[in-house]
Amino acid sequence: MSRTWSPDGACRGTVVVLPGRGENPAVYQRFGRRLSADGYAVVVPEADTDPETWFQPGAARFLVGTDVGALRAWALALEIEVDGLILAGTPLARGQSPVDRDDEIGARTSCPVHRELLENDPEFEWGRLTEDVPEPPKQLPDVPILLLHGDADTLAPVAPVTLLAAKHPQSSLAVFKDGVHDILNDQFHRSVAARIVLFCEEIGKGAVLLPEAPAVQRTRRSAPVHISARTDYSVRALRDLIGSGSEPVKCEVIARRQGIPLNSLVNLMVELRRAGLVTSQRGCDGGYSLARPAEKITIGEVVRAVEGGVTSVHNGSPGAEVWRELGRQVSAFLDGLPLVGDR
Repeated sequence: MSRTWSPDGACRGTVVVLPGRGENPAVYQRFGRRLSADGYAVVVPEADTDPETWFQPGAARFLVGTDVGALRAWALALEIEVDGLILAGTPLARGQSPVDRDDEIGARTSCPVHRELLENDPEFEWGRLTEDVPEPPKQLPDVPILLLHGDADTLAPVAPVTLLAAKHPQSSLAVFKDGVHDILNDQFHRSVAARIVLFCEEIGKGAVLLPEAPAVQRTRRSAPVHISARTDYSVRALRDLIGSGSEPVKCEVIARRQGIPLNSLVNLMVELRRAGLVTSQRGCDGGYSLARPAEKITIGEVVRAVEGGVTSVHNGSPGAEVWRELGRQVSAFLDGLPLVGDR
C-alpha cells in the first residue's frame, strides 16, 4: 500500500522513495514527516503503480532510492522525467552478508528508535539482505544526482560509490562518518534529511552555496605504535560488561557509560560476537554479555577480533623481519594480558 506525507502549505516538490530489501512504506514515516515539514510531499508508492501518478503536477520531481531501491530509481530516472535523483546506500559491490537477525539490524541502523521500529514491525521482512543484487544501469541519467552513503556500511562498500560520483559531472557525494547501510534511517537521519532538503532547494529554488576558503594544511604525525579507536572502544566495552555478570547490557547503555559512538559500538559488538567473546540476547531485556569469564579473555584476542592482526608491515620493507619479530613480541605480551587486571 502506498504512503504519502503532504505539507500543510504549498508543495515545493514531490520526493518519491523506492525502499530497499525487506522494507515497507511504514519504515519511512519519520523521513516523510520531516521532509513534509519542509514543504515537500513524500510518496512511497506501490511497486505496480504508474510512475507518472506519483508526482504532483507543476512541482519539482525528485526520485530517491535506498539499497536495491537506489538501483531501481537509477534505472527509472533514465526512462521518466525527474529533476533530481538521490541514491542512498547504493549496492555497487558485495559486502558482508548478515548471518542472523542481530547481525542484520546492526548492519542496517544504529538509531535506537529505528532499531525498535524494525524489531516491532510485523511486516518487515528479515533476511532479505542475503538476496542477490541486480546489476546497475550502464550510465547515469543527465540530471543532478546526490549520493548518500555511510563509511561504515558493511553491506555495500563505499569505495565504488565514491568512484561513481567522481565520474559524473552533475553528482555530489555525502559520506557520513560511522554511518551504516540504511542511511536514511540511521543515527544521522536528521543530517541526511537536511542534506536532501538542501539538494532539492538547490534544484527547485536555485539556492547556491559559495565554496569555503581553503583551510590551511597542517602536518600531522602519528606515533610508530598506534592504538586504534576500534581496539580502544572494544576493550572499554568488554570491561564495562564485567560488572554486569550474566545480565545482558544494551549497546546504548555501554555507549553512554563509556562515551563511545553508538554506531561504532554496534558494529564492533557484532565482530566481538563472531569471535566468540560476547553473546547476544534479543528482546526488551536483551543486550550483550561476556561469552566466558573475563580472566579467560586476553587483550590479544580482542585486538585480533576487531583488527585482524596485531601488526602489519607495508609491502617491500627491507626490514620486514624486524617488524615481524616485533609483532610476535607484542602478540605474546597481549596474549598474556587478561581483560581484567591492573595493567
